[in-house]
Amino acid sequence: MAWRFKASKFKNAAPIVPKPEACVRDISVGSYQTYGNNITASAAFMAFNVDHNGSSLAVLPIDDCGRKSKTMPLLYAHSDTITDMDFSPFHDGLLATGSQDCLVKVWHIPEKGLEENLTNPECTFSHKQRRVETVCFHPTANCLLSTTSYTTLTLWDVTAEKELYSNSEHTDVVQAVSWKRDGRLVATSCKDKQLRVMDPRSTKQQVTHSTNSHQSIKDSRVVWLGDTNRILTTGFDSARQREVCIRDLRKFSEPEKTLVLDSSTGILIPLYDPDTCMLFLAGKGDTTISYLEVVDRDPYLVEGIRHSGEQTKGACLVPKRALNVMQAEVNRVLQLTSSSVIPIMYQVPRKSYRDFHGDLFPETAAAESQVSPASWLQGVDTQLARISLDPTEKQLIQPRLGPKPFTPPKLSLDNTSSASELDRVFSVPAAPSSPAINGASHSPTVAEPSPSLASAVTPLPQEEELTNGEEEVSDGGGGGGDVT
Repeated sequence: MAWRFKASKFKNAAPIVPKPEACVRDISVGSYQTYGNNITASAAFMAFNVDHNGSSLAVLPIDDCGRKSKTMPLLYAHSDTITDMDFSPFHDGLLATGSQDCLVKVWHIPEKGLEENLTNPECTFSHKQRRVETVCFHPTANCLLSTTSYTTLTLWDVTAEKELYSNSEHTDVVQAVSWKRDGRLVATSCKDKQLRVMDPRSTKQQVTHSTNSHQSIKDSRVVWLGDTNRILTTGFDSARQREVCIRDLRKFSEPEKTLVLDSSTGILIPLYDPDTCMLFLAGKGDTTISYLEVVDRDPYLVEGIRHSGEQTKGACLVPKRALNVMQAEVNRVLQLTSSSVIPIMYQVPRKSYRDFHGDLFPETAAAESQVSPASWLQGVDTQLARISLDPTEKQLIQPRLGPKPFTPPKLSLDNTSSASELDRVFSVPAAPSSPAINGASHSPTVAEPSPSLASAVTPLPQEEELTNGEEEVSDGGGGGGDVT
């Protein structure tokens, strides 16, 4: 008998759009030729491109709303269009930006937000004669930043303000980057139609996997599906139809799932939540945002309720620590339009919202790491602590904010560097009254200086072969040229 699909508790998660007065309104967003999402969020702030050329950012509190004045304070970040931006997963006020002016800058947002225009970054990195395409913080190493420029992937130590690693093995422009959640491997999609998986710490072969991906030169995106060995990409096939593919590292040459969507021209932005396995597809220029659930066997992608509204300029997910869990808000998508930011709440229907529904909120990653960039490069890995989203423990999930950072004397960031040193540099410690998370200690583990691929990829067990059986799927599994 064939195995049966079991619907999960997130199947009926419905998008709830707030009234206009609960949105950020009267902003001016242009049309930008970038590979970025044009908006990003931490648990404390949202940041998005504004004005015609997109060289400035508006940075607002995450729950801000209402009409915005044309004279509101801005982050005057670059001399040309900002192509991508990302908040640190460990410091809600630490923002990295990349631009067509070939520079990468790191900013500290004051605890109360921008009360005046901000023009001075904490540090600046140069990609010389090439525009910056993507910017992404590492998921487990504190203050480790990855950027791409043309064919080059670079890792920067933000604290020491220096380059740690560079790889130029791509043959064309890198369009998207995504780290595995454990921070060991990184996936890239490229204009040469190749999908690559890289191990920056390997002393032998740094490109561990490579295969043909979407067969159009139009923009493609990549997102690693959490801690699993599976990677999801979006792009266009040879007939210019939009498609979504899922690949397993253990059978990398052929996708285990290809979902052909439509012939629209908008670049699909994949937004994935590894805690709930919820996937959102927001197309630049589209008026709909699709919700699908990722499962670990056929059909792999289960369609949920689709949202229809205004035309999308960009989109991002809000971190779990900022959600209204008492209203069963399991995810929130910030949709950037030409004149507004719309917070779309995805709510699981329940008879009552008086109590905390713990079955909807698995423990999520804590916003702290004890691994420095130099330590990670030398082979130190760590498993991030997990925290509960139960409001009775809300003191554990406060945004990690603090006073303005300072420039200290040169620190020795070897494998003995501690999280306290890094927090001292950026002056953004956790709330002093917070007790230890879950009462557990999550010390970093030291790997070999060159971690083997076997330690990063889980072998395919014999019993996982997709033969017949009676198993049930558990509740879940595991733009450059586009003008909008």
